[in-house]
Amino acid sequence: MPNFSSLLFTTSGETCFLEALDLTPVELGQIDGARKEIREALKADLPSVLRDKGLEGDICEPKFYIQGSRAYNTLNSPCITPPQQSDIDDGVYLPLSVMREESSPKLAITLFFDAVIDVLRPICAAKGWHAASKATCVRVTISSSAHIDLPLYVIPDTRFMLLKASLENYQGAVFDSARNAEQNTWKALPSDKILLADREQGWRKSDPMAMKDWFKAQVEGKDQLVRIVRYLKAFRDKQWEEKGPSSILLMAAACPLYEQFDKRDDRALLHVVKGIPAALQNGVASPIDPDASLTSHMPKEAIADAVEKFQTFARYLEGALEANDPQTSYNWLHEMLGDRLPNEPNRMKPNTEALPPFMAAIPPLAGPAETVKRTKAG
Repeated sequence: MPNFSSLLFTTSGETCFLEALDLTPVELGQIDGARKEIREALKADLPSVLRDKGLEGDICEPKFYIQGSRAYNTLNSPCITPPQQSDIDDGVYLPLSVMREESSPKLAITLFFDAVIDVLRPICAAKGWHAASKATCVRVTISSSAHIDLPLYVIPDTRFMLLKASLENYQGAVFDSARNAEQNTWKALPSDKILLADREQGWRKSDPMAMKDWFKAQVEGKDQLVRIVRYLKAFRDKQWEEKGPSSILLMAAACPLYEQFDKRDDRALLHVVKGIPAALQNGVASPIDPDASLTSHMPKEAIADAVEKFQTFARYLEGALEANDPQTSYNWLHEMLGDRLPNEPNRMKPNTEALPPFMAAIPPLAGPAETVKRTKAG
């Protein structure tokens, strides 16, 4: 059977799919630089803008917590640009008393969103960025291929002050040290006291640290599982130009299915992919709230579409593993994963076994004629 694991991931210095999914140091630097500038603008001006909008009392400068794929180490470059973009999530936090509006909580949410937009308007104009309100965040588009989402939260005043005191000790720290400080401090916050501003549903409980802790526990000592999640996200981005299953949904579905296959990412990926259709059909529960479902809000048509695409993915992976020559194996993989997979079928060991019947009836697709360079198209 062909072993195409080295095309997915290798430490030999040869090109691989995982490497093609990474953002370059320049791209990461641009994103982190923009994130820092956004933070500085909000720290400097958000309190005064909130006062100008009528809020009273002692309004502290906001605090921040990096979350999402950057925190999970599952960040991929986009596959199809436009419309896909790299997505960085940086939570903005204020003490609960600042936004307490018992009679009209949604008005307070609107005020919070409007104030953040007002603060960012000058820097966006100067940098050529664009800020817009989404349902659960303010999105700052910093380029055609990247944006920074700013979810807006409130936390109890006493906890806010503890967070403030702790993070002040890390002024000027490098990114990883500052991020660790944020994570360690946030572990002390009770999940049911962290409220996310949702323009459609109002204030609702949401704890990004709980999701980070869950995923960290799932992948402890399992670097292969982190890679599998990134492959799944890359497959989604290739097969769905827009939308598709959320990254959290893919993580929650994949982790219980994962089994280690030593030095065989191809086998490990197939094992997970084969289980995802049934998981989607049965419903995927939130890993941090068993009473919540990650699939309940999805239309039936969207679930059926995802089930069909992952069933196809499983068939193509099996076909690639059972193919009787490396080029045919590569063709199956290329159809599912796209041009970022290295066009080097010679790195696979050939196999003389016949294709399984379900694949034999489907003519293989022609692979690209030339070596495919790393694309920035998504």
